[in-house]
Amino acid sequence: MTNMMLFFSIILNIITIFAVIILYLRQNRITALDHTQKHAMKEMEDLFSAYIEELKEENNQFIDNIKHLQENQSQKEKTEVSEVNETFNIETSEEKQKIDNKGITPHSYKHLTAVKSYQNRVEPSSIVTNLEAKEAEPKTVQERVVSLKKEGLTNEEIAKKLNKGITEIELMLKFYKKATDNLD
Repeated sequence: MTNMMLFFSIILNIITIFAVIILYLRQNRITALDHTQKHAMKEMEDLFSAYIEELKEENNQFIDNIKHLQENQSQKEKTEVSEVNETFNIETSEEKQKIDNKGITPHSYKHLTAVKSYQNRVEPSSIVTNLEAKEAEPKTVQERVVSLKKEGLTNEEIAKKLNKGITEIELMLKFYKKATDNLD
């Protein structure tokens, strides 16, 4: 009977040691997994911070480009205004000489300039057609993608034409389809 108890005690000790080993291995796996997750989170944080830095740099470049374009545009407008003023001064000086030579009164001079301005005016129908053409043009990338798809182009052709990725075009079309389905 003592032999049996001794045998039973040894088996229980072996089982206990085996259980401790299994628990130790599991604990090591959990700590290794925790370590890899922390490492992955650090990499993701670094990736996001690099991406944000790139966005900041691109935004600053974009703002600088816009400022530069605005400065150029304002300079062009100033030169155009000065050219118009110069041409107007030339025209008015020529007309003043004509007035002096012909003896035209200031009232008739105003009448002549009004007639001249009406002769140079733009037809309203051409303005309306220009506005309709501008309104008909798609403004956003998604509108251009949808209009090209409606014209019958494939996703690859649209991507090449707009210099975008094929998956980006596919996503835009899916989002557009979901949005129109939700409206119905």
